[in-house]
Order: sequence, then C-alpha cells, then structure tokens
Amino acid sequence: MPAIRILDPSVIGKIRAGEVVDRPAAVAKELIENALDAGSSLVAVHASSHPERLIRVQDDGAGMSREDALLALRRHATSKIESAEDLARIRSLGFRGEALASIAEVSRFALSTRSREDLTGTSVEALGGAVIQVSGVGRAVGTTVVVEDLFFNTPARLRFLRSREAEIRVLSRVVWNYALTYPRIHWRFSVEGREDTDLPESGDLLERWQVLYGRGSDDGSAAFDHEAGGIHVSGVLGAPEQARASRDHQTFAVNGRVVASATLGAALRQGYGNLLPGDRYPLALVLIEVDPAMVDVNVHPTKREVRFRDESRVFQVVRRAVGAAMRRYVPVGIALPDSGSVAESRPEGAQGYAARREGGSSWTAELETEGSLMLALYAEPAATGERERGDVRESLGEPEIPIWQLHERYLLAPIRGGLVIVDQHAAHERILYEEARTHLYGGTGTSQVLLFPRVVDLTPEELDALLMLEPHLRRLGYEASLFGERQVAVRGVPASIPEEAAIDSLKAVLASVDTLGEGGDPPEEHIAKSFACHAAVRSGQILNPIERRALFDRLFATSLPHGDPHGRPTYVRVPMEELDRRFGRR
Repeated sequence: MPAIRILDPSVIGKIRAGEVVDRPAAVAKELIENALDAGSSLVAVHASSHPERLIRVQDDGAGMSREDALLALRRHATSKIESAEDLARIRSLGFRGEALASIAEVSRFALSTRSREDLTGTSVEALGGAVIQVSGVGRAVGTTVVVEDLFFNTPARLRFLRSREAEIRVLSRVVWNYALTYPRIHWRFSVEGREDTDLPESGDLLERWQVLYGRGSDDGSAAFDHEAGGIHVSGVLGAPEQARASRDHQTFAVNGRVVASATLGAALRQGYGNLLPGDRYPLALVLIEVDPAMVDVNVHPTKREVRFRDESRVFQVVRRAVGAAMRRYVPVGIALPDSGSVAESRPEGAQGYAARREGGSSWTAELETEGSLMLALYAEPAATGERERGDVRESLGEPEIPIWQLHERYLLAPIRGGLVIVDQHAAHERILYEEARTHLYGGTGTSQVLLFPRVVDLTPEELDALLMLEPHLRRLGYEASLFGERQVAVRGVPASIPEEAAIDSLKAVLASVDTLGEGGDPPEEHIAKSFACHAAVRSGQILNPIERRALFDRLFATSLPHGDPHGRPTYVRVPMEELDRRFGRR
C-alpha cells in the first residue's frame, strides 16, 4: 500500500469532512473497510455483550510501518488519495483519512500493526485522541484495532445509544452486509455470549447467502448476473415468500462499498413487480460494478450514501436485472428434451382438456404435442436414460397425476422433488388479471351473449362510473345499455367467467371508481385488478378434477404465476427435504 500522508488543504476543502461516529456499528464499519482496503484475506470482528465497551477488529492485510501508524491517528491522513482529481476515481472504501482519528477521540484506542517490510510491529495507544504510548511489539503481518469505552468522554452521545440488543443487532447487520458482499474473504464474528461465527472463504455468493438465511433458502433464492450499458449487476434475490416487513435484509454495494440508496431500493422493488404486497420488502443482495466516474461517493460524512451521475440509467438496469431474475426464478415448467420452449404454450383450459381426455390421447402425447406447462413440471430432467424416460411415461399414465382440493381453498399436487400447494382464489385472480390486461391494452375480449339480459340497478355514482368506463368495460367483454333512469341492461358478459361472477365483478368495478388513480396506477391497471379480484373463484368453492387441472394449466401459463395482482403468493412449494425433516428422516 502507498505510504500514509497528510492531505493538501485544497483537497481537504473538497472532502465532506466531519466523520460521524455515532454508535458502535459505525466504529465496526470503518474498521472493516480499512481491513478490506488493506487487502486482507481474513477479517475477525469481536464485540462485548455491550458493544460500546469493546470492539476488536483484526485482519491479515498489508499492515503499517511505525511512521504510518502514528500518522493514521491524525485527521486527513490517508494512503487512498493524493489529489482532488482522485475523488473522481475512488476505488477504495476509505479516502478521507478521518476514521481512526474520529474513533480515537471518543474512546480508549489501541492499534497494533506490522507491515511485511518490518521485522517487528508497532503498538500505539491513545486516550481521547491523545497518543499516550508507542512501543514495539512482536506480531504477524496485519493490523488489530481495539476500541474500548466508546464515548467515555462524550456522555451526551452515550445517552443516545439504544438498548444493547438494538446496538448488537445493528452491528451484526454491518458485519453480515460485508460478509455477504465479500464471500472470498474469511470472516470471523463473535459477540460475547451471543454469537460465534466462522465463515471460510467461498467463491459462491449463494453459498454465503445460505449461511445467513438457512440451507433451505436455495429452494427459493436465485443468484443473478446482468450487464448493460457499462453497469454490471449481480447478487442473490430471495423468493417472494421470503419477503420481510422491513428493508433491513436488503444489501446494496456499489464497487464493493455497502451503501443505502433510495434509487436502488425502488429499482429492486419494481423488479419484483406485483409479486409482493405493498407492505413487504424482498430479501436481496445487489452488487453493482460501475465506472467510478459515474458515482459520487463523497456525498455524506459516513460514506453511506452515494449519488449516481445518471440515476435513471442505473435504475433501469437494476430493475430489468431483478425482473429478469424473477422470471427465471418462477418455475413455469421443466421442458421435455427437444420439445421446444414451453413458455409459448397456452393451455386452453377445462373444455380442451376434457375433449382430449375423451378422445383417448395419452398424457405423454399431450406433453409432446402441446407442452402443457403444468404437466411439464413432472417431466424428466434434461439428461435421462431410456429407463428413466419409461418410468416417467408410466407415472404420467392412468390414473392421472392427482390434484387434491383441501378445505375447498387450496389445491395440492405432487411434483418431482416435493409438493406444490396452490391458493385457488389467488391463482385464478392472477389468471384473470393477465387476461383482463391483455384485453384492456390490446384487442377486445370475447363476449358471451346472455339469453335473457340482466337488469342491474345502479346508484347515480355507479351510473356515472359506467358512462366513464364504458369503453374499458366493452374491451373486457361487457355489453350494456341504459334501461331506465338508474338501470342498465347487461346483454353480454366476458366469456371466460360465469354470468353471476361477471355481474358481481361489474358492480365491484363501478363501486371502486372513487379509488381510481390511487398509487399512480393507470385506469386499465385498476380495472384489471378489481375485475380479477371479484371474478375469481372463491375460497370455499368446490372445483371438480377438470377445473382443478385447468386452473393449474392456466396459472403456470401466465407471465408471473408466483403472485396475485396484490402481491400475495399464489402457490408455495414444499420440498421433500422439508417433509423428511419434519418426519425425522434427516
């Protein structure tokens, strides 16, 4: 590493000075970043049960000479930059030269270090920012910093600390953020009486992710990698059902720097689309590599915030990367070998299914000729022998693979490797929502003419809504005309749903006109959601085997089968590993 130097006053003037050390987690963050900048392959963090009493960070990085160790405790002393121009191409995590000085001023501070060029190390002790002892020490190459009695000389800051549980939780979050961002580094993290974690280096982001979120997370989490416009985005995304009530489990890193960014948070949320309810936030690790000239890290004293030169460009790249990863994550089917893309198939539902069954066509023929997405879930893996292919064909024959209905609310079906459970109402809502959007934004839907027109009484507000929304309703398949002062005659309804459900949905759409435009949704989006919600099959409604099969087929033919339009999950998967665990088989 370059030697530590005092920055020129002209450079100091352009730095957002005033390093903020407001809690133990801030101390850990600065010391961890210094360790990473030193090229460490091992970083060990230890805290007492009251972290303001003791924090120790040890690394095996480049270390410092005696002169550099003493300079490091002075403000604006750094090896990371030299001129003002360097601020536009920062690659290191630190660059202001204030962290160690700021920490030493409010604590009992001890630094032990040794560079590769030195035979012995250096120990520096400071109290309230004043160096009280310097001595030689025998030690390995690297640096150890011990911070004790934080804020002992600034009791006002001490009083603003939260409970020890809260402070440990925030400190742990800092350590885990960097452990996730840097999987190739060996991390050790311990808190007296609470945690003792040893994470050997790993070349796999998903493997490191599983340590934090559980071994079963690989059944839902998806690693992704995307590059566009000179911006490289990678990381791991949690499954929609793993979403949390807060953003605490979202980690964003720009060029290796863990940051907080409203832009990145919004792009992540939009990338999930309507797979999540409005009050839930996805688990995510998003790593962005970009030209340092495109990002300004000199925004805030804590270096926690960054500003992109082109916020819109970064937003779009991240949103598209997350959206593409979510589509890959959703298991819309497992294609048969040489069967082509199943994503283009659109099963025709119950009537077509019944006709095929009556015609005596086999399940295998149905798979090979029509690529039913739901049935493809039972297909063999891509590389199989003739024996396995025969076994699969036998399993797809008579009797058909069962789909059970549980309490007239959920549909259950065995899949290769476990069980899938579908919420029948949410699933049908997703189906109808996508069909409605297709008609509202594209061609008009098919209308089913009623043998006897239905006369519907409307309030004045609903009548006004009908006149306003009439073009949209016609595209859905409704045919209605005035039949009196406050009545309409409905002569046609959407062909895909029963008459009663269609009438109920019409009333619901008209009644919801007061909330039209809320949340920034266009009218088409609002109408599609309201229509689908009230037209879908209800919990408690009995479905026959043909209807259950059609619901599965049509759900997994949608673009995003995982969630309904409100973000609730449409189905969950229970892997065999989970069943075996619950029954004590592993």
